Amino acid sequence: MKTAPGFHLYVLAGDEPAGLAATGLEAEPLTDPQQIEQPALVLLRPGQKAPEELRAAAIEVPPDASTAALRELIRVAMENIVLKQQVAQLEAETHRRHRQFRELNRIGIALSAERDIDRLQSFILTTMRQLTHADGASLWLKMDEDGAAKLFLASSQNHSIDKDTYQAFKVPVDERTVVGYTVSMGKSQIYEDAYNPPQGKPLGGRSFDAQYGYRTKSMLTVPMRNYKSEVVGAVQLVNAKRHFETRLTVDNVADEVISFQPDDLEMIESIASQAAVALDNKNLLESIQTLFDGFVQASVTAIEQRDPSTAGHSGRVEALTTTLARTVNEIGTGKFLDVHFSDDQLKELRYACLLHDFGKVGVREHILVKAKKLVPGQLEVIEARFAFIERSVQVKYATEKLEAMRAERNGSTLHEIDRRLDEELAQLDVWMQGIVAANEPTVMPEDKASMLEFLSQQTYTDISGKAHPMLEPQEFRFLSIRKGTLDPQERLEMESHVTHSFHFLTKIPWTPVMKGIPEIAYGHHEKLDGSGYPRRLAGEQIPLQARMMTISDIFDALTAQDRPYKKAVSSQTALDILHEEANQGKLDKDLLDVFVTRKIYEPAASR
Repeated sequence: MKTAPGFHLYVLAGDEPAGLAATGLEAEPLTDPQQIEQPALVLLRPGQKAPEELRAAAIEVPPDASTAALRELIRVAMENIVLKQQVAQLEAETHRRHRQFRELNRIGIALSAERDIDRLQSFILTTMRQLTHADGASLWLKMDEDGAAKLFLASSQNHSIDKDTYQAFKVPVDERTVVGYTVSMGKSQIYEDAYNPPQGKPLGGRSFDAQYGYRTKSMLTVPMRNYKSEVVGAVQLVNAKRHFETRLTVDNVADEVISFQPDDLEMIESIASQAAVALDNKNLLESIQTLFDGFVQASVTAIEQRDPSTAGHSGRVEALTTTLARTVNEIGTGKFLDVHFSDDQLKELRYACLLHDFGKVGVREHILVKAKKLVPGQLEVIEARFAFIERSVQVKYATEKLEAMRAERNGSTLHEIDRRLDEELAQLDVWMQGIVAANEPTVMPEDKASMLEFLSQQTYTDISGKAHPMLEPQEFRFLSIRKGTLDPQERLEMESHVTHSFHFLTKIPWTPVMKGIPEIAYGHHEKLDGSGYPRRLAGEQIPLQARMMTISDIFDALTAQDRPYKKAVSSQTALDILHEEANQGKLDKDLLDVFVTRKIYEPAASR
């Protein structure tokens, strides 16, 4: 029968259907259903039943069927069995393809979601091993070294070797190794036996096997291509096993290891491509991250170059604030029970701290670096003016003395003139010393304030005879600053750096996980009672991260050794000041308690 060659006909023992011999067909007695050869057809007499596992391949033969009808009945039955087998194969293939599609889809999602490079590489190898029952796997990435292409062993796994086989070494992209050959050719390689490779291809596994007492047999090596179809590395699987959990030894390799199948190749090539793109994306993200970190550091450098006296401030505030945030993560009780900062939020906080003072680039330099109350050069002008006044006084008394001598007055008159000259010169010197003292960024004593007001109302006469105040209005305004070095207008301009920072940071197209950076930086000078600046926010209007930064910012400003306009205070004094502000409702008392009790400040205090 040409329609179904190779079929085996079976009958139940001793019960050959009538008329079968006339058809010229021979049947075998069915003794053990487990031992029949496929494809098979079981012929039954009326009333007989085939074993359960063979019912789909059995037909009942009518007792009165003609020879021709019997032959046709058997032929059709054979074709039906063939069709059933084909349907079963198609269903199995469809099921396999569907499972493979689901698996590839799951893998693709996982590859896209994983951010840690080590976990990503491990996931790639583990997945490939599970899908192919491979005992070992290794991931190789292409790199350039001194102008030569090489492959770097990025990760490896082996189920049957207890000790860690991972060694970061490199091989050239050439035909001396299987992985190098695969990458250089850009084509996948299947070896049934690595020690007996196809003609013209390199041996595989011998050096590894000699080192670890292993036997590499079947091998599948697949190039990894990125989205540009460039070969960027390779994945190598070794020793496909009958049972995935079996641990191989040199003795059981022959029985347990099987060849990788063409279906394996198709699937692994697909995963390898997804993996290459995932690694490419990860490397691209890391490059972008490195680029942005460089930009942030350059921005901090720009701030510090404009105001060298605060060099290192942004970095110290970042270290204090992120340490405080991580400590809050660890507490998990009380007010901070539900507070947890993710890695992305900690990174967001880090950038906000590093860039919180960037707006100082928009503040005029003479205000930004103003170490004394007078602007640079003003004190020298006053000193020159007082030197002129002193010379004028000397000339005035010299003229008076000359006239007295011409009038031949007695010596007592001359002595009186010298006394008044000395008094006026001494007074000028006292005033000048008072001005120098008033120029310092300390709290203004009342007597100094009265002296400055007196001098602003006194005049001297220049060479042309025109009268001028001994202290110009602007000089008097600056020297009258009660505390610090900035007058109200200058202080407003200095405080505007927060707004400048916010406007600058809002120009950056932050990712969704970093979008809070501008708002965090914007709030670092706000106080809980609404007395801060620039927006007078209060309470919960201020982000928790900004409240953390405020504590760190104040502590570092108080303890910094490099501020020319003020003396540094001790850590304990700084903490006392912070406690006083917290008791006044200006700072977050709970955060300050963590800052103090967990000694967050200690690394900064030891600088």
